Amino acid sequence: MNTLLNILPGFQVSPPGVERKILRNVPSLLALGSLLIFSPSLLVRMPFFYDYYQISAPSIKLIDILGLGTLIVYWLAIFTVTIGAFLVKLMKGPAYVADPYPMEDVELVGSKVAQD
Repeated sequence: MNTLLNILPGFQVSPPGVERKILRNVPSLLALGSLLIFSPSLLVRMPFFYDYYQISAPSIKLIDILGLGTLIVYWLAIFTVTIGAFLVKLMKGPAYVADPYPMEDVELVGSKVAQD
């Protein structure tokens, strides 16, 4: 029995490039970036900061909303770059032949049937 997908003969796999570095760094970029974006919101809630500056509740809400909006935009940007890097990695991989069955009703160029 044949395998489900056969590698196309003669195909050369491209060497890994920047896309591998991007995919490798995505988890750390998400964690560190999220922490940096939410650091003002966390800092405002610290007791020493809150007592010293006397920040009002509407200001804290504004900081939270701005932090959340920035975080969503950051995650979407990372997600978009990750999809692009994954697609480049996928395109650089080996080519497969999914259904290598001969087509009987197609005329081949240069055959006697096509020359008549």
